[in-house]
Amino acid sequence: MDNLLTSSLLEWLGDHRQWLGLAIFLIALLESLAVAGLVIPGVFLLLGVTAMAGGGGMPFASALAWAFCGAVLGDMFSFALGRFFHEDIRRLSLFRRHPQWIARGEIFFRRYGLFGIFIGRFVGPIRPVIPMIAGMLDMPSIRFVTINLLSALAWAPVYVTPGFLAGRAVKWPVPEFFWQHALTLLGLLSGLLLAVILILRAQKRWSNILAGLLCLAALVLVSVNGERLAILDQSLAVWLSIADTNGWLAGAMADLASPLYPAALFFLLAVSLTASQAWRALSFTLLALVTGGLLAVALDASQQATVLAASLVLIAIAALLKNRPHAFWTRAAFMSGVAPQAILLGAISLAVMHLSLMGLIDAFLLAATSLLLSLWVVERAGPVECPASPARHLLLWVPLASAIGVVSGLHYF
Repeated sequence: MDNLLTSSLLEWLGDHRQWLGLAIFLIALLESLAVAGLVIPGVFLLLGVTAMAGGGGMPFASALAWAFCGAVLGDMFSFALGRFFHEDIRRLSLFRRHPQWIARGEIFFRRYGLFGIFIGRFVGPIRPVIPMIAGMLDMPSIRFVTINLLSALAWAPVYVTPGFLAGRAVKWPVPEFFWQHALTLLGLLSGLLLAVILILRAQKRWSNILAGLLCLAALVLVSVNGERLAILDQSLAVWLSIADTNGWLAGAMADLASPLYPAALFFLLAVSLTASQAWRALSFTLLALVTGGLLAVALDASQQATVLAASLVLIAIAALLKNRPHAFWTRAAFMSGVAPQAILLGAISLAVMHLSLMGLIDAFLLAATSLLLSLWVVERAGPVECPASPARHLLLWVPLASAIGVVSGLHYF
C-alpha cells in the first residue's frame, strides 16, 4: 500500500511540477517530524522529488532552501511536542507498542548530548525521535535552535544532491562504456569499504595495519590505472560545465577546498590536544599528516587531492578521538557523522577547484591509509586515549569552527 501511494504521489508531481518546491519542503518536514518520520518512506520520496526538480530545471539553491526549511520546522515541531508532553509522550499508543524507539533515542541523546542532535539527523530510526527527546528532557531552546539550524545546513545538501544530480544527469551526454566503467569502480570501492569494516571489526592488534595496507594497495592501483578512469573524468568535466557550478558556491565555499581549511583544523586541534596534554593523540595527528604528505609525493598526487586528504584526516581524527571509549558499532555510527562533511568537501573540490575524479579517489584513499597506518604505529606504544575534558567536547566543534573562520574571512585579521 505504501509503495502504491508513493508511486501515485510521484506520478502526480510529475504532472504538476509547479508544486515540486512545496513537495520537497513537506517531505523534509515529515521526514524530520516525530512519529511521521518513523512511518513514511521519506528518503525514497525525497530522492524521487529532487530528481524531478533537477530534471525540471529548478535551481539547486531553491531545492536546498526548501529542504532546509522543512527539516528545521520538522525538528522544531518535534522539540515542541516533547516539551509539551514531557514524560507523557511515552503513553501515546505508537510508543507504547514500540517503547524501544524512545529508549534508543534517549540513550543516544544522554550519551552524546548536543552533538547527538547533529549526528542523530543522519542516523536512520532515531532521526525523528531525537528532537522530541531533547524537548522531553527540557533542553534549553536556544541551544536546540542553534544545533537544529547547523545540522539542517549539513543535512540538506547530503539528501538533496544525489537525487537532484540524477535528475540533471538524465539530460547530460553519456559516452559509450561509461556505465560499465562507473559500476565497476563503484563495486570495487564498495568491496574495499566492506573489507576494511570487517577487518576493523575483528579488533585485533593487526587490524589497523592490515586495513591500512589494503587501502594503500588500492591507492597504488588507482594511481597506476588512472588512464582507465579517463572516460569518467571527461564525462564529469562535461557535466560540471553544463551544471555551471561557478556561481554562489564558488564565492562562499572555495576557501574550504584551499590549504586554509586544513591549516585552521590543525591549529584548533593541536591547541585542544596540547591544552589537555594528550601527547599521544597529538603525535598520532602529526604522524598521520606527515604520512599522508609522503604518500602524496611518492604517488605524485595533485596538490588539490593532498589538501583534501589533509582536511579529511583532521576531521576524522577529531571524531575518532571523541568516541574512543565506546564499542565498535557505536564508534562506527559516530564516525558516519564524518560522511556529510567529507561529501561536502569532495563536492566543493570537484565543482569549484576542478579536482579530477581520480584526484578525489586519491584523496579519500590517502586519508584512510595515513590514518590507519599512523594509528597502528602510535598504538604500538599504547592506546590512543580520548582527551580529557574540556578538550574532549571541543573536538566535535573543531571542523565547524574552522569552517566558519575560513568562510567568514577571520583568517585575514
